[in-house]
Amino acid sequence: MNQQRYEFVRSRCIKQLPPLERRLFQFVEKKELILADQAHTEDHFVKLLQEHSPIFEAAEKFVMDAAEVYEKVQEIEKWLDDEIPKKLRQLKLIDFTDMMQLHGRSSGDREMKCFYLSDES
Repeated sequence: MNQQRYEFVRSRCIKQLPPLERRLFQFVEKKELILADQAHTEDHFVKLLQEHSPIFEAAEKFVMDAAEVYEKVQEIEKWLDDEIPKKLRQLKLIDFTDMMQLHGRSSGDREMKCFYLSDES
């Protein structure tokens, strides 16, 4: 559950980025994930990153200097590292299973749970 909460908050934070920064970051991240899937070992992954640099590909696609892309991606990652823990602390998961069953909104199936996700920001 913690990993899902983290991924949920992370994706919401990424959606808050300005459009150009969001597209740039998602492009680099997607390219890195593709290379990670292709890699057999960590060393192979590093080699793939060197041969098919997501930073250089992003620089070409977004008509930017590679150093500028690298700086921007690092800046976004730092912001995410700062922002995600704050958002996670604000996120509340409330179990409404009993209330839904009490009011006949749920089948009474004990396998089914009803939750409300609250963002107190």
